[in-house]
Amino acid sequence: MTIEEFEKQVEEALKTIPSEFREKLKNIEIDVDDSVPKKTGSLLLGQYNGVPLSDRSATFEPLMPDKITLFKQALEMISKNAEELKKNIRDTVVHEIGHYFGFNEKDIRKRGF
Repeated sequence: MTIEEFEKQVEEALKTIPSEFREKLKNIEIDVDDSVPKKTGSLLLGQYNGVPLSDRSATFEPLMPDKITLFKQALEMISKNAEELKKNIRDTVVHEIGHYFGFNEKDIRKRGF
């Protein structure tokens, strides 16, 4: 899948997020990194960097946008075909957005993120 096709799938994944959450997505950037991150342990598919909404005060004003990075090659490595890749992109986008809202791994699973 080309970077452009991958980014289109990211856009499609964002459309699947319930509107009550989607409307609260502010000052967040989603990047696609065409590499496999060097990390010990499990394969990293995506990563959220920022201050979760649940940790922000009423006066919090970020200087830089929060950032979600999706690792294209890692997602391709775990996907058997194009349909599975689309599902894995969606699942990863939704999962990382769960972290943006301050959900931990247990909350993410419970809420269907």
